[in-house]
Amino acid sequence: MESVTVEIRARMFTPQHIHLHHDRKTVLRFRSYDTELHTVVAKELFLSADLNVGGNGATEFGPDGLKRVIIPAEGLIEFQFTPARTGTFSYLCDMPGHNMQALIVVE
Repeated sequence: MESVTVEIRARMFTPQHIHLHHDRKTVLRFRSYDTELHTVVAKELFLSADLNVGGNGATEFGPDGLKRVIIPAEGLIEFQFTPARTGTFSYLCDMPGHNMQALIVVE
């Protein structure tokens, strides 16, 4: 199983680029050290049938599946999934004024 943690500090995702492997079970964590809400929006990445979301975040679903996850102040969310396709996927925080973006590359 592959495990990656992204830290959120001062309205930035660190690291900015993550590399994952196609068809390998993955745990992707987002840990916020900020004292404000953030979100993770990565619609194209989390299309896997085995997606499981844990932690103390709040999930929001739409007609196409997972829309976003809201991360509370100093919170943690965890995605467990198997990347179903290769490519470069952007993700962002869509809270007003945050301008936070990063990339996940699945090879």
